[in-house]
Amino acid sequence: MTLRRIDFIPIPAGAAPGFDHADVYRAGRRLYVAHTGADRVDVLDCENLTYLRSLPGLSGVAGVLIDEPHDRLFTSDRGAARVSIFRCSDEKLLGQVAVGAHPNGLAYDPARRRLYSFNLGNPLGVDCSASVVDIATLHVVATIPLAGRPRWAVYDGDRDTIYANVRDPAEIAVIDCARATITRTLPIPSAGPHGLWLDGDRLFCAADGGDLVVLDRDSGAILASLPLPGVPDVLMHDARLRRLYVAVGDPGVVCSFDSDRLEHVETVATEEGAHTIGWDPFGQNLYAFCPTSGGAAIYTER
Repeated sequence: MTLRRIDFIPIPAGAAPGFDHADVYRAGRRLYVAHTGADRVDVLDCENLTYLRSLPGLSGVAGVLIDEPHDRLFTSDRGAARVSIFRCSDEKLLGQVAVGAHPNGLAYDPARRRLYSFNLGNPLGVDCSASVVDIATLHVVATIPLAGRPRWAVYDGDRDTIYANVRDPAEIAVIDCARATITRTLPIPSAGPHGLWLDGDRLFCAADGGDLVVLDRDSGAILASLPLPGVPDVLMHDARLRRLYVAVGDPGVVCSFDSDRLEHVETVATEEGAHTIGWDPFGQNLYAFCPTSGGAAIYTER
């Protein structure tokens, strides 16, 4: 299988260029992407490959995370030091909660209905933390100090654990959700852990040092380290195709890997600065968000 570009969706410009994280609402075939430079989340129709509308007023929005079972859409509004909670099906704003300075990555504990906001601190990299937000009461119920600037994070339902990348020291913080505390860390042998994905018992960590590091979630043993052509950001994975996609903003490519064999499949050109991607599992389409062209380039597996 290879990626082929099939379409482009223009997205209205904001005050400044720049997209960040994206997630897909499968029930509605909609993709939501943080349009940081426009202070809004843009909504795309994955069935008709069109721009639908935006959710405005989200200052410096960076993170977007969807929980389908609870019909929730979460955003981290970096410019306002808060998270926003929407009902995803009708996009109604349900509440906003103040968290630590410059929130970025998000993870959700569905068992306790708690949202974790990973905060970059103020100034950036100082007093970094994770704010734990109770969704029922819309209050912060715990604050977890972090050793350094956090990146992306994932929840592991099998282990009732959240894994969170920390740029420096280069490690993955392992958070016990029952206690809302860091119980251990997994060292990463490449500078600047950034994008993160959990597949079964393996963690895929894309690091600024130009490596895709694969490690065992329990032991932390390094299973593979695969080279990347630049500084990576977002990871997306399709469980059926067994494909892992890594966005590299400079030189502007997406790298595809076979997630079973842990082998590089191909590298496809996108656009300089396109460090954000989204994946539609129904259409098997990859969305690369292009800040210069002002829209989403769409690639499909053939």
